[in-house]
Amino acid sequence: MSGTQMDGRVAIVTGSGRGLGRSHALLLGSLGAKVVVNDLASADEVVELIRAAGGDAVADSSDISTPEGAATLVKAAVDTYGSLDTVVNNAGVGRFTTMDDVTIEEYELVRSSGLDGTFYVTHAAWTHLKASGRGRVVITTSGNGLIGAPSSISYSIAKAGVFGLMRAAAIDGAESGILVNSIGPMAATPMSVKVVTEEVAAQMQVDYPTELVSPIVAVLAGDACTVTGHHFDVGGGWLASSFVGTTQGIYDRSMTPDSIVADWSKILDEENYVEFRQASDTMAMVQTAKTGASV
Repeated sequence: MSGTQMDGRVAIVTGSGRGLGRSHALLLGSLGAKVVVNDLASADEVVELIRAAGGDAVADSSDISTPEGAATLVKAAVDTYGSLDTVVNNAGVGRFTTMDDVTIEEYELVRSSGLDGTFYVTHAAWTHLKASGRGRVVITTSGNGLIGAPSSISYSIAKAGVFGLMRAAAIDGAESGILVNSIGPMAATPMSVKVVTEEVAAQMQVDYPTELVSPIVAVLAGDACTVTGHHFDVGGGWLASSFVGTTQGIYDRSMTPDSIVADWSKILDEENYVEFRQASDTMAMVQTAKTGASV
């Protein structure tokens, strides 16, 4: 992949007044994108920094946790710049409790900002991204959602939801040239440092600066990106692609509870696995298994 400049691109970055979103917006602006800096409270400073460096940006304070707010944000981008090419879904709220302690109010807050907001903005932008012919969507998920983490029930649910959104939207957008991918960032942000000691927070600032996450966002947000439906874990100087794998499993038309238990080790054997690009691909595995061959 090449061509990481973003001249002429119009990009929305949600939750970009501070933390990761701020870093993303500043980098995209420095690469030539016209940036709509969306944040409920603190977008103006980031806009000033982008402009001071010779870039082009405007502030937006729409509440993306509502369909109306997301639509207002997208309209502001199109009214200001005439088009929309890129959406970086970064906004989210973190609350870290167990299933024993979580409240319905907490769950709804985390879901509405992270999952609902990501869907509302992407949905509102979709027509414009199709019209662009080179639409890009970057979705922020987390290892909490893909793998799970202790004391993280609301956050994990929301982040698992946006991973599913990414995979489905990538399939839907392929014919229109819309490429949709996700990142799982590890960074010292106002949200992440709240749940650790001051000593750990200080070390996180050194080991996991937000600036080491934003480069992959810039790649996925522009013409350099040629992949869709992929997830990237990134942080502290490390970058890797993660995916969902399926074991070879067993094929047994006489399957019973007892036979499953007998073959349990084969079902869980992770030595040989398959990566599917969409859910219906699993049906091909059944058909292949009939022949006794590996997928």
